[in-house]
Amino acid sequence: TAAIRGGDEDAERRGVLALLGLGPGLTPAGDDFLAGLALVAALPGSAPTGFVPVLRAVLADFPARTTDLSLATLAEATEGRARGELIDVLRQLAHSRPSWELHAPVRKALAVGHTSGSDTLSGIVAGLHLEEELRGSL
Repeated sequence: TAAIRGGDEDAERRGVLALLGLGPGLTPAGDDFLAGLALVAALPGSAPTGFVPVLRAVLADFPARTTDLSLATLAEATEGRARGELIDVLRQLAHSRPSWELHAPVRKALAVGHTSGSDTLSGIVAGLHLEEELRGSL
């Protein structure tokens, strides 16, 4: 996220490459994190908008670095699309719901895959922190 914060496209690209395909499974942990970050960056009016084109370019240039399922998941995330459990979390956050109302959607998101839910939520949290740093309080 430091590269995104600094607007350093080359560093962003290196960061994406370092995470792409990192970890075992059909959607490696690094990819899930990137998907969460992309979901935030793809939101209308999001501050880190430059991340989405960088991620798309890396996916186009290095598709063999990860699985087909992960490529599809990442491509969808760059369009703001994801599993319903993850979209529900983003929807709750967007409507500034009380924190206790996030418990059920977060639990459902955490149940996705072996670690995919938690890894994607980690990317979402990183994206929200980045958004706050770039723009100020959400």
